[in-house]
Amino acid sequence: MSTTSDAYPAAAHARTAVNPAKLRDEINRLSQRLVRARESYNQDFIQGNPEVPLDEQMAVIESYTARLEFATQELRNHEAGTVPAPVLPAQPSQSPAEQPSQHLAEPPSQHRAEPPSEIRAEPTPQPEPLQTQRPEPEVPQPALPRATGPGIANPDGTPLTADGGAILRTEDAAVGEYVRHAADQRWLTTTGRSAGDELDAVCERILAALAHKHGVALEDERQLLARQVDARYRRDYG
Repeated sequence: MSTTSDAYPAAAHARTAVNPAKLRDEINRLSQRLVRARESYNQDFIQGNPEVPLDEQMAVIESYTARLEFATQELRNHEAGTVPAPVLPAQPSQSPAEQPSQHLAEPPSQHRAEPPSEIRAEPTPQPEPLQTQRPEPEVPQPALPRATGPGIANPDGTPLTADGGAILRTEDAAVGEYVRHAADQRWLTTTGRSAGDELDAVCERILAALAHKHGVALEDERQLLARQVDARYRRDYG
C-alpha cells in the first residue's frame, strides 16, 4: 500500500536573492521525499495492487527530481559566485517643478583681510577613511535529526496513543489509525453528525507525529495521506 502519494509539487520559481541555508534545507527535504516516493513506487510495482496509479507516482518522482536538480544547480551557482545580482529599481526622474532652480543669487563677494605674517593658519586635519567591514559568511544551521526506522512517537518523544489509549508503536499502525479516523470523520460530517473534539484531537495528534518523523509540514503530511483516506471512505461508506 502506498503511503507517499502526493499532489504534483509546484514548479520552482525564479528567485531575486539566494539564501544558501534555505536552499540546503530544501535540497534535504526534496531528497527525503524522493527516497520515500521511489520506495513506495517499487513496493506497489512488486505487489501489483497500488491505491495510487503508478503513472501518477512516477509523475511525482519526476517532479521531485526536477526540483532537486534545480535547487542543487542554484546552490552551485551561488557558491561559484555566478548568481546575478538583483536589479535595483530605477530612480524616478524629477519633474521640472521639483528640480532646483538654476538661477540662484550669487553670494556677495567677501573681502577678507590678510592675516599678519607672524600668524599662521593651522592645517585642517583630514578625516581618516572608514574601514569597510566585510559581512561575515552565513553559517548553515545543521538540520535537526529525524527519527528513522519503523517506530513512531510524539514529537516530544512520548508514546503515541490511539483514541482508546493503545500505544501506536509503528508508523504503519499510526497511518492505519489516522486513515480510519479521518474516513469516519468525513462520514460524520457528510451525514450532519458531530464528529466530536476527541476524534479531531486523535487525528491531529497522529498527523503531527507522522509529519515530525518525515520532516514535513502538517498540511503536507495531510495531503500525502489524502488518497488513502479517500480509498478507505469509499470502501467503508460507499
